[in-house]
Amino acid sequence: MVGAVLTMGSVLGVLAPVAGSTAAWAGGPEHVKFTETGEFTVEAGEFCDFTLNVAGTFSDDAVIFPDRSIHHFTFQFVDTNVDTGFALTERDRVNEFTAADGQIKEVGLHLTFRTPDGKLVVVYAGLTVIDGEGNVLRFTPHLPNPEPGFATALCPALGGSPAS
Repeated sequence: MVGAVLTMGSVLGVLAPVAGSTAAWAGGPEHVKFTETGEFTVEAGEFCDFTLNVAGTFSDDAVIFPDRSIHHFTFQFVDTNVDTGFALTERDRVNEFTAADGQIKEVGLHLTFRTPDGKLVVVYAGLTVIDGEGNVLRFTPHLPNPEPGFATALCPALGGSPAS
């Protein structure tokens, strides 16, 4: 999910020309598919109290209307504590509905972490609603609150703590 935050700008950049084109609506909504594979490292103290490596694939299967969009996101990552070598696989599926006023509703499997032998160690499923300015309006109580975020779930699962 860390990668999702970094790649969403890329997704929005790809979709912006479609969303802004009136000619695109002549035949109905646009169906856009997007996949990005990559890897990045976050140094100790920036996200977790250890160096974190994230590698994997993010995909979006979107239907874009003039006044709203529907995205089906899939995240498949390997999250690694570089200091210890301990890794977890992550496979998340989230559906996101964006209204004309910018309000976003996300629902799905937000986080699923498994050990290399397949044991499920973290799972968060539910709903998050964010207004057009980025304020969290509501979220499923057991989900890690988007403020302070994903580090509160990932860093402990990998044997550390969120950066302070």
